[in-house]
Amino acid sequence: MIGRSCHGTLYKAVLQSGHVLAVKWLKEGIAKGRKEFAREMTKLGSIKHPNLVSLQGYYWGPREYEKMLISNYIDAPCLSLYFNEPDAQNLPILNLDDRYRIAVDIACCLSYLHNERAIPHGNLKSTNILLEPPAMKRPLLTDYSLHRLMTSSGTAEQVLTAGALGYRPPEFCSTSKPCPSLKSDVYAFGVILLELVTGKCSAEMILGSSGEAVDLTEWVSLLCVENRCIECVNWQILNNSDDLVKVAEDMIQVALRCILPADERPDMKSVVDDLTLIAAAL
Repeated sequence: MIGRSCHGTLYKAVLQSGHVLAVKWLKEGIAKGRKEFAREMTKLGSIKHPNLVSLQGYYWGPREYEKMLISNYIDAPCLSLYFNEPDAQNLPILNLDDRYRIAVDIACCLSYLHNERAIPHGNLKSTNILLEPPAMKRPLLTDYSLHRLMTSSGTAEQVLTAGALGYRPPEFCSTSKPCPSLKSDVYAFGVILLELVTGKCSAEMILGSSGEAVDLTEWVSLLCVENRCIECVNWQILNNSDDLVKVAEDMIQVALRCILPADERPDMKSVVDDLTLIAAAL
């Protein structure tokens, strides 16, 4: 066993051939009926992208609790480790250039899902982004579109988990049955972009200038309104280069557009375009 999530328990499985798989054993009662589950799995398994850990198959056993999702095992740290004591994990340093490239790759993968496949990732968070070794600079998105396999209660639990970690968009608070969408993906991407630039975890409560504890999005938004955007930037990732300050600030501005109210958020294609424009300064 290598991990647990709102969906179930994740195992590393080694076949006799030496091939290594990741097997997610789903929690009992969260999967849809067999026919609909199989139809969705066929659709999700056909999705391939260089920045996506694709589903390879599934197992539907005779007992209610025997439902598993199968993908290739990737021995790689998740992005969230870089916001939670990276020194303790002995991880290589990611400078701003690295973080920018990671953000662009994530945005391009989401744009592919949204525009080529017309489905949201639905569970975007830094723990579901692996950084491929040895360079740790190519992001691989996992757990994509699993809400399509889940009952409404399973989806609700996924959304609650996202909320606790700081990735849930505000519009989900006003509905009894929130469902992942293209717009909620954009919001979650904006939060991840803020994590990359600030070096802070989305679930972290930060002491604001008024002395009150605020979350990451509130903290950045308040500072930027006061024209203190530069105070949000993690200076350790700038390599003492003043030229990169503008890049960091531009990335924050893209992130702030992503966390606007749902009807004002850009689509992922526009986000990719906005990020691409920043490259000239790198």
